[in-house]
Amino acid sequence: MKPGLGAFTLTLALTCALLPVTSKLVEKADTKSSKSNQTGLVSLHSSKKEVANVASNIAGELKGLDSLIDKMEAQKSKAGRRRRRGSKTTSSKATRRRSSKATRRRRGKTSTKSRRRRGGKKTSTSRRRRRAAGGGTTPQPKPAPKPAPKPAATKADARPSKIEAGWGDMAKMGEFFTLFISGSGFDPDKDRAMVIHGDHTCGSSSAKIATVLGSGDVPSGVSGWAGLKCNGLTSGSTKLACGNGESGGDGVMFPDDKWVDTYDFKVCVCDFSKKNRCSSKGDFDTTPTRPTLTVNPVV
Repeated sequence: MKPGLGAFTLTLALTCALLPVTSKLVEKADTKSSKSNQTGLVSLHSSKKEVANVASNIAGELKGLDSLIDKMEAQKSKAGRRRRRGSKTTSSKATRRRSSKATRRRRGKTSTKSRRRRGGKKTSTSRRRRRAAGGGTTPQPKPAPKPAPKPAATKADARPSKIEAGWGDMAKMGEFFTLFISGSGFDPDKDRAMVIHGDHTCGSSSAKIATVLGSGDVPSGVSGWAGLKCNGLTSGSTKLACGNGESGGDGVMFPDDKWVDTYDFKVCVCDFSKKNRCSSKGDFDTTPTRPTLTVNPVV
């Protein structure tokens, strides 16, 4: 509500309340004047005085009301100013707080970054100094590697004596057979045998491996004979059974040359316990007492 409109409404209400009083007074004056014709002038004069007094009272009351209205308007204006000032101060305080928080956050961020960077530099320089000075944590020595197992004691205990080419010593060219070696001190799982030409020496690097056609022999080469196991049927400490001639493909075989010729080869034995290996011609250096291997032609 506007301040001028409030004052107007108060004055209007007061005038409306005082109008009946004035009208009653006027009516009283009229009645008095009608009753007393003799004293008309005196009563009229007194009624006029009463009316004047009432009017002056009304004017005084209106002035008091105006002063009250002015005071109320002044108080309202002061309250409005205070409210405006309070809102301005609160808004300014809020903005100040926000700005201070933002600056604090910014300072906190910058400080953490700078601290991290400075910390990183310090740790790096300290590490460099420690490394240069040789201080810091001493590296623990690596555990020593486990020693390799010692090889078994070497001993030459194989004593080969007799050779048998297949069952009944009836090996033929073009057929697989088992090479039997009789004797003592054998290890069928590790000992091996090799066949060379009859006039060559066992254990010599120049000895030639037995062949009929130059190819197609089984086994072939040093690696082939070193890989031929001698732990077949009837093998033991007194006998080596190299290959399984009956099943075929896992025994000894010399191809047929289509001639009616008999071939006499020499058998050499590798005593594994002597050198703990059977990988070269020099390892097959044990010669049986009767080393001849006879391969018969196909008739």
